[in-house]
Amino acid sequence: MLTSLDDIKRHLQPGFTQQQTDLLATCIYESYEPLVTKREMTELRCGIQDLVDVQKRTEVRLERLTASHEEIRDEIKDLVQVTKTLVWGQNDLRKQLGGIADSVGQGLEAYAMERIPRILEQRCGFVVESAAPETIGPIGNTSEIDVVCRGTLDGRPVAVLCEVKTNITETEVREFLATADRVRAAAGVDDVRILFFGYRSGEAAQKLIADNGCWLAFPRGLIVS
Repeated sequence: MLTSLDDIKRHLQPGFTQQQTDLLATCIYESYEPLVTKREMTELRCGIQDLVDVQKRTEVRLERLTASHEEIRDEIKDLVQVTKTLVWGQNDLRKQLGGIADSVGQGLEAYAMERIPRILEQRCGFVVESAAPETIGPIGNTSEIDVVCRGTLDGRPVAVLCEVKTNITETEVREFLATADRVRAAAGVDDVRILFFGYRSGEAAQKLIADNGCWLAFPRGLIVS
């Protein structure tokens, strides 16, 4: 039976800190000392034991929650690492695809420099003097043209500004038409023609090319003139 302050402290000690034990024991002892009976003390002891049990269960739950938190934290770390790996892989793939695209573009331009003069000679009677990339335009506002074919047509000097793309879109046609208008005066000849060269082109782009009096050529030959 709990008959003294020390008895209460000893009973509380396993489940609480020293400071908690002292405070609880003092409150219990001072509250019940004047009235406590044997039966009441027994009930009080049971109540104290319940408090101790609750405290122990709470500690167990906290330990489990801590273990769950650490497990989640480890999973998050693994997820972050996987994400970093995926991002690195995507960046590497993007670089490789970019390199492939550059190689294809450069290869197409080299092919265009050989193929376009032949197409112009066969289909238009164009006498080619040179075919190469050129940077032309007003000072401070120049543009690099993929291929410029220079020569004569019916005895007159002509410069053909060529835009080379794997897939010629309507947007690219509009952009190059604007570029050609801006650099036309700096081409060095009065007769400046525009030609688009690629592997494929949609109907909208082809119509826009034809409406503006330009040429469109695929490797197999001149399509729009």
